[in-house]
Amino acid sequence: MDAWGSLVDCPFEHQFDDCLKKFEIVWSPWSMFVDYVNQTWIIPHKEKFVKAWRNKVMHLGNTTTNRYENCHFLLGFRN
Repeated sequence: MDAWGSLVDCPFEHQFDDCLKKFEIVWSPWSMFVDYVNQTWIIPHKEKFVKAWRNKVMHLGNTTTNRYENCHFLLGFRN
């Protein structure tokens, strides 16, 4: 799962392809999984959850749309 974390937390667009290749190499024994992730998540939605694109929008630290959950997280109330 380290390769997935590196892919999602990739800080710059120019590093994204390298992180994606690393992910594909690590998970290559499960090619159906790699195909699923690429076709379902990476290709159509990478701008929504990969840090390299997500940090282009000013969000002031708020990375959730659920205000209630975000407030509880900031106050330290975790279930």
